[in-house]
Amino acid sequence: MKRWPYQLVLVSVLLLGGCKPEDTADKRLRLRMAHVYEVTAPTHAYGTAFLSERIRKKCDSLDVTVYPTSQLGSESELLEQLVAGELDLAITGPSFLAMWHPPIGVFDAAFASRDLDQMLENQRSEEMSREWDTLREKYGVRVLDCWAYGSRHITSNKPIRHPDDLEGFRLRMPGSRVWQSSGASLGASPMPIAFSEVYLALQQGIADGQENPVPVIKAMGFHEVQKCLNLTGHIQSSLQILVNERTWQRLTPEQQKALQDSIQELGREVHQGTVDDEKKLIEQWRKDGTMEIIDDVDVDAFRKGCREYFSKGFAFSNLYNRLTAEASKEP
Repeated sequence: MKRWPYQLVLVSVLLLGGCKPEDTADKRLRLRMAHVYEVTAPTHAYGTAFLSERIRKKCDSLDVTVYPTSQLGSESELLEQLVAGELDLAITGPSFLAMWHPPIGVFDAAFASRDLDQMLENQRSEEMSREWDTLREKYGVRVLDCWAYGSRHITSNKPIRHPDDLEGFRLRMPGSRVWQSSGASLGASPMPIAFSEVYLALQQGIADGQENPVPVIKAMGFHEVQKCLNLTGHIQSSLQILVNERTWQRLTPEQQKALQDSIQELGREVHQGTVDDEKKLIEQWRKDGTMEIIDDVDVDAFRKGCREYFSKGFAFSNLYNRLTAEASKEP
């Protein structure tokens, strides 16, 4: 009896069964995600860098390719691509979403939240779920989760301890109305400068300072061109993880769960990594003199001025007042 080589038998069986060895990979749905953050920033370093790996552990039929560092465009451009369906997932902050639905901007208003934990609790609350639903219904964009971006502090070449120290101070802030208003509420003269251009603006003296979470200051090299880190903690900053609704509806229930669960798991890791990194960097910079750490900031004076500023005249003022009343309670 003639014996067929094992490899030939295997290939014949696969072909007769209508299957090829690479079918699993070929049939995998591949989504595209983009954001503007550096690969060393917590958003990517603890989060999106591991998204594909985390999803594939849960579901063989889904994969995500992530494009960080503005490879596919600025934040506003990524949102346009997302709505148009040219992009499946994107990451942005509340002030950009507020251009579509103004109440969401409350989370980029200075001193709206006591700390990162309270900010995330508020964003995941039943009250805010109605706002996220409105965003989905009007624009076809679903919020999968909210991630911590960090507590924002001002950097400068002179100590900033009181709102009076910011008089005439050219503070770089993102260009949206909410951000510019937050800069003004702090007492500064806010300047809208693109994120990718901030380092050069600080280096050349176009801006006097900027504000960001400590890990982002490190990732972007702002500590190289600024002398002081002023611990104002004026905004507990967040990011929204967004998916195009048409993309979401194309996914099977298994794929939806794998994507949602992976993003929520990584969100917890980003949060912890952000908090840990801030603490380590402040200790390190204080010790080696990389930056002068100004920790005797009159936060109460900043808070008072900001809360008066936002208490009326904004689409989210009523929500801001409710959130700040809650934030004023002891944790």
